[in-house]
Amino acid sequence: MTASSIAHYNLLEKIGEGGLGEVFRARDTRAGRTIALKVFPTQTADGACPDALLADARAAASISHPNIATLFDVGHADGACYLAYEFVTGSPLSASMFGGPMNPLRAIELCIQIADALADLEASGIAHGDLRPDTVAVTAKGAAKLLDTGMWQWTRGGHHRRAAASDPSTLLPEAASVVPYLSPEQAVGPDWDSRSDMFSLATMLYEMVTGRNPFAAATPQDIVVNVIRLKAPPASTIAPDVPPEVDRVLAKAMAKNLEHRYDSAALFAAALRAAAAHLAADAPAAKTVDYMLPVDDRADRVPAMVWVAVAVGVALLMAIAYWAMA
Repeated sequence: MTASSIAHYNLLEKIGEGGLGEVFRARDTRAGRTIALKVFPTQTADGACPDALLADARAAASISHPNIATLFDVGHADGACYLAYEFVTGSPLSASMFGGPMNPLRAIELCIQIADALADLEASGIAHGDLRPDTVAVTAKGAAKLLDTGMWQWTRGGHHRRAAASDPSTLLPEAASVVPYLSPEQAVGPDWDSRSDMFSLATMLYEMVTGRNPFAAATPQDIVVNVIRLKAPPASTIAPDVPPEVDRVLAKAMAKNLEHRYDSAALFAAALRAAAAHLAADAPAAKTVDYMLPVDDRADRVPAMVWVAVAVGVALLMAIAYWAMA
């Protein structure tokens, strides 16, 4: 896109390109704030946004939660649709996961925030649908933020998920960053609900604490097969610092049959909080370092001979004074 503005948004710089099109840091001249503007070509003959996209966007815009990037506006101008999102400073969760296991307590804390956000979505009848490390940002202050909430049908990740269910042989290599976080029901067909997000989040937590995705394979097609068939071993068998409480939570949230998972994201969040409490209680107390020199209280004691000398001196002075007055 070569234009410097769209509608009342001044385009400042291109910051990425995702499934919804190009992403710009932009200035909302009406509200006076910096936003993330996602711009993509219209798909209708009259130059408007598809009705289905507008419906999804309006539903997503109704959600206000501290761990969800807010969708402020949706519209079309100059032959393009646009979505104006809260501008989130930070980095994708995938960057925090790169290079090995995370601290288990930190990983659980982030997942509690995400589960809380999913509970709000669930209460509004919305599923995220494309939950994975690249659709979660970690802000500069260390908080989790869900991105592209409720827009999975229009994202690149959503495209790969549909392809996995309809014809896995069509999956491109780039799908390898998406399909490891499928739920089994998403991998086999269109019948899934918000509990699928729970499975995706549990898979992410598993990878966060072990450093390994449980369904990893050489090709996206093989990954899909593993998601459907493979039962992940307990995380503690890979990372010994993962306690049994976390194993139990993961086993339930990653049950292949969604009926065997937690009944809601709120219950999943509660289970994560209980596991975090166990983990925090079992953690060894931080060892403090005393940089002060050891105190020897004997140094503050006045030797007995000094007291004797003082007493004698006082007695002599009193005697002299007495004799002077006599």
